[in-house]
Amino acid sequence: MNANHRILAAAVGVLMAAGTAAADGMIVPVRPDLPVRGSWSVKYHHVKIAVRDQVASVHIDQEFVNNGRRQLEVEYLFPIPPGAAIKGMTMVVDGKELTGKLMKADEARKIYESIVRKKKDPALLEYVGYGLYRTRAFPLVPGKPANVIVQYETLCRKDHDMVEVFYPLNTEKFSATKIKSVKVTVDIKARADITTVYSPTHEPQVERDKKDAGHVVVTYKAKNVIPDIDFKVYYRSADEKVAATVLSHRPDAKADGYFLALVSPGSKLGKAAAASKDIVVVLDHSGSMARNGKLDQAKEALKHVLSSLGEEDRFNVVAFCGMVQTFFPKLMDASKKNVGDALDLLARIEPSGATNIQDAVTVAMGLFAKDDRPGYILFLTDGEPTVKERDDVKLAKIIKNANAAKARMFALGVGYDVNARLLDMLVRDNRGMSDYVKPAEPLEAKITGLYNKIKRPVMTDLAMSFEPVRVRMTYPDELPDLFDGGQIVLVGRYDKGGRCKLKVTGLLEGTKQALSYDVTLDEKSATSKNSFVERLWAVRRIGFLLDQIQLSGESEEVIDELVKLSTTYGIMTPYTSFLADETTALGRPMAVRRRALKEAAGLAGATSGFKGQAAARTRGSLSRAPSAAAPGVPGGSGGAVRQWGHGDRKAYEAGTAEYVVGVRNVGNRTFFRRGKVWVTSATAKLDLVKDADKIKVIERFSKEYFTLVRDNSIEENQVFAVQKAGEELLVELRGVAYRLK
Repeated sequence: MNANHRILAAAVGVLMAAGTAAADGMIVPVRPDLPVRGSWSVKYHHVKIAVRDQVASVHIDQEFVNNGRRQLEVEYLFPIPPGAAIKGMTMVVDGKELTGKLMKADEARKIYESIVRKKKDPALLEYVGYGLYRTRAFPLVPGKPANVIVQYETLCRKDHDMVEVFYPLNTEKFSATKIKSVKVTVDIKARADITTVYSPTHEPQVERDKKDAGHVVVTYKAKNVIPDIDFKVYYRSADEKVAATVLSHRPDAKADGYFLALVSPGSKLGKAAAASKDIVVVLDHSGSMARNGKLDQAKEALKHVLSSLGEEDRFNVVAFCGMVQTFFPKLMDASKKNVGDALDLLARIEPSGATNIQDAVTVAMGLFAKDDRPGYILFLTDGEPTVKERDDVKLAKIIKNANAAKARMFALGVGYDVNARLLDMLVRDNRGMSDYVKPAEPLEAKITGLYNKIKRPVMTDLAMSFEPVRVRMTYPDELPDLFDGGQIVLVGRYDKGGRCKLKVTGLLEGTKQALSYDVTLDEKSATSKNSFVERLWAVRRIGFLLDQIQLSGESEEVIDELVKLSTTYGIMTPYTSFLADETTALGRPMAVRRRALKEAAGLAGATSGFKGQAAARTRGSLSRAPSAAAPGVPGGSGGAVRQWGHGDRKAYEAGTAEYVVGVRNVGNRTFFRRGKVWVTSATAKLDLVKDADKIKVIERFSKEYFTLVRDNSIEENQVFAVQKAGEELLVELRGVAYRLK
């Protein structure tokens, strides 16, 4: 493995700017010679947030542990972001309520700066500009955990039609060890139906109340982690059949803005509104499917699929090896008798022969009728084609031309012998999705999970437009169908802001319908609160570019854009991770291009085997990313960047995360390590010796340093806060290059 990588199992995310909610608390040793971090840990951190009419009642339960041998005198600090409306706060330690004081931002700033000066640690600087709740000192005894309970109320911010619930978890990065249990539960009740629920930072579970459409519970859980990411979730409340809403970010009024559109089925539709569908299962039972019991697993999972069909659905099964067998001559109603007959035939299937993908899929395509019923193919294979057409580009074209009914194709590649490029071509051409199964990975859950996503289509043949605004570079470039319990996440760029109409058209409840929504796109964003929208667009754009390289080969234009996006946003892939190499001269674009072209040539050639599957899963993770997360390394290093297991097969198969440690994402900035100096893509062009007259040198913790801190925004002080002893930062602030030593 490259020296710039290391394997860490960790929660993932990106540092976000603080929102309008009270921050999480931390303890700080009173003795000035003791560091802010390293002497104490958090055993668990549980948060319950009840949101009623935008008012959030927050209950925090933490357990702190003294890791040393001596008693520590500590105080509890609770940073309060600007705009938070704290109505009341109580803190209880060992059953005793501790008195504390709420301080405004100016008074709080002096306290934060004082602690930083005394401890020679900038960790608290990101809270300069916040208010503060500060308790008196209390003892933290070795071996005796201190349970801290904090309760308060605050008002959730509303962004047009979306309410934001924000809870900063990242103060826990000061913990010396991983936290055994982290849990955030958000219980939301609204007067109207809650249609849209979206988290840009995590992938929480969303449980909807079956009796009350205005009630949802959002839960995020993690074990053995140190969170360095703040938790954020948006929700929309409105009585409508299909909900659509938009968030936008436009930092420069003279350049394109970035939008995120969310489309969700409302509870007014429910399961009863799900369209009747046609589904054809295409099952590979060639000889290789006998390995590791894969065929038996597939058959067991398909029993669930067939038994879950609705009475109005139609279905068929195409089993193939070297030959092709169709269970029925046409699509059949999913009656108990027909499903029973199919299950009997499925039980008799045995592994044998070669792999005739061409005939199997084209026969399946020919079963669908050209009508308004949505059609889906569930394709399972564990190998490359060995019969008929074997060239993946030609085969993909044959299959696309055979899809006269425009059925959606969902493919599952089993093991490392699959031609991942072929499967990705097939699903891209036929508006579906691919997924892959590692050799030792259970197959049943993958199949049933894939089917459950497409089980109940609600709105099909979707199209979206903004009038009169022009949008471009939208991803996904072809919209999928909308399913019950699902959500469409569309990102793109727009040319002008202001009020406009979002139009969503498609087949809904059996008829072609056009739905219209009044939305607002930022003309110029006043804050960076929605900067994740721009980052999410970049993540998906990178996934699209990797697809282009894989499917069409590398080109200088594509490579240049890929490198630029990775450098700007710190979104590393296995093909741009060389940017983290300290010997890579970011200021020399031609040298960077040559290195990138070499890496991309390896990508284009990885079509099967371990690397082919890993590359395919990487592309899928990026192009279908639901959030803008760019993971951080535990311990609050400022955010090293995750990869997807290409450097080490064992790590990939174990599902552990792989991080590039020569890169940090901090707020909206990306830093690259060059020796002991961390630089951005802009300051990397400066030579510390030749360009010394262009660089202002500032000593850390000097008078000039704290003057700069006071002039900084919260986001800029996040950068200062992650600088460690022995490191230097070369950063541009307000048009001036600073070297912080």
